[in-house]
Amino acid sequence: MIQLDPHKLPSVTFACGPAQGLASVRQSELFKTLFERSHRAADISYNGLYKETEDHLRDLLQIPQDYTVMFFPGGATPAMDAVLWSLTDKNVSGLNMGAFSRLWCQQLATRIPGINTHFLDVDFIPQTLPDTTADLVILTPNETSTGVQLPDDYLQEVWQKRSKNTLVAWDTTSCAGGRVLPPQAYDIQLFGLQKCFAAGGGTCALILSPKAVQRAQDMVQKRSIPFFLDLTKALEFAQQKHQTLNTPSTINIWMANEAARWMLANGGLKEMENLCKTHANYLVHWAQQTDWITPLVAEEKYRSFTTLTMKITHPQIQDKQINEALAATGILHLQDGLKKYRTVSQNSLRIACFPFVDEKGIEEYKKLTAALDEIAQQLKNQIH
Repeated sequence: MIQLDPHKLPSVTFACGPAQGLASVRQSELFKTLFERSHRAADISYNGLYKETEDHLRDLLQIPQDYTVMFFPGGATPAMDAVLWSLTDKNVSGLNMGAFSRLWCQQLATRIPGINTHFLDVDFIPQTLPDTTADLVILTPNETSTGVQLPDDYLQEVWQKRSKNTLVAWDTTSCAGGRVLPPQAYDIQLFGLQKCFAAGGGTCALILSPKAVQRAQDMVQKRSIPFFLDLTKALEFAQQKHQTLNTPSTINIWMANEAARWMLANGGLKEMENLCKTHANYLVHWAQQTDWITPLVAEEKYRSFTTLTMKITHPQIQDKQINEALAATGILHLQDGLKKYRTVSQNSLRIACFPFVDEKGIEEYKKLTAALDEIAQQLKNQIH
């Protein structure tokens, strides 16, 4: 039985979603989220919370003014589905480089009747570009499961080599709010609010260029699109009233707004990127001093600094044992442990490096790594 001193353990969550919340949000009264108010009310939508959140996201992420911003109920997966159904004409291409990019490419795109798909399988380093002549190119700049990252020059090259009719779509769920991405190198960007913005699951931000808006209007004339996945009505509500077609989670939007407000007041996106890198760099440096763990993605250029996947190299230490030890502490925020994503085959841990995991630096990470070293040492002693 592994024993840990609870007084030496961190007091935050390192889970990759729903993620560690901003301290002031965690201490607030629920009524401040306006969760009892109608999402059609003027002081909630076009004269209130939704418009304010949109403005903060535009400012933080440097979203062009002619791009439409909307909140899509159901999280990133329904938004991915809506992008595919509403914005693909005849063919779609992209990269499979982890669980979430594979979800978009293989499990969602292949269900649309009459379109051709062309997807490249990538381990950790993309060797070639996807087909940049396709109607829609779908990319995941930071993969949540494996911790693979598409570097800026790769994203920019896809944008520069796209054909006249190509739309480029990004799923930035794992990095929006924590990484400075190449500006205006996309037509569509979507991200769940539960990672860097630390809101609950089930709400997605969806950003579309004028070209993407026009494609949605054209496609509704060409294909029968399920009501929930037809973006034309959702765009109409967003553009005219800053509202959603379906009832959203106002709590999630309120939490994201508080997070974006804090980010803007504390240095903006560049400082959030620096904070995520500080967290990730500390973990990488710590791993280099151990004899049992190392980053799964060896090359820094292709390694995400928002969600970091670490491979366990010691033959007698298993990720399941570490997670069981953390859960056995009885500390609720550690009971989810540092579990790898279910489709990742490697013996590994997944650690969130989002801004609010430790908004002041690395003190909570120091407690975490001390606990992990203690677990590893006790497991080694059991072997001997």
